Amino acid sequence: MTKKDRIVKEAAKLFAEKGYIETSTAEIAEAAETATGTIFYHFATKEGILKEIYETLIREYLRAMEHAADEAENGMDALERILRLHFRLAKDYRAEFTTVHRDMPAQIIYDDERRTRMRTNSDISVKIVRNVLEQGIKDGSIRPETDADSTAKLIKAMMMGLARVTLLNLTEFADAEKTTLQFCRAALDNRGSK
Repeated sequence: MTKKDRIVKEAAKLFAEKGYIETSTAEIAEAAETATGTIFYHFATKEGILKEIYETLIREYLRAMEHAADEAENGMDALERILRLHFRLAKDYRAEFTTVHRDMPAQIIYDDERRTRMRTNSDISVKIVRNVLEQGIKDGSIRPETDADSTAKLIKAMMMGLARVTLLNLTEFADAEKTTLQFCRAALDNRGSK
């Protein structure tokens, strides 16, 4: 692991634990076992670290979504794979997900460039879901009356909302993955109705 990667990893842990605002660069340097100057060598500001956490996470997330969709037998299978992936990544990258869902919204209020970047990435993830829904409608695994665009946006909002309430401990939802899969199957799966 490079020094830069270690800084990002340790910063994500501290941001998730203490919050972005409450975490100092000195604390990040100590956790990453490096000098504060090394942090500023790689990142101009603490905000740059937060941006890197987001960019690294979203690259992995979108890449994994596309891979999950490509590996599926049909549209419904692709959707289920994407949903499972979301829950797995939220678990595997808990610190990063927590930081992004809690601290990024406050940081984009006055940052049009970052808000635009997040919107673009959100649109890409919605497009991936929309494509698997359209694939499922064509291959018969998803109900033909499904509005792929609206449903993709609803699924994206559901995934983001579930991540937020569970990662921030706003509610107990032990069976979130199972319940989400059951809900989507009940609403969309066309295979059982043939």
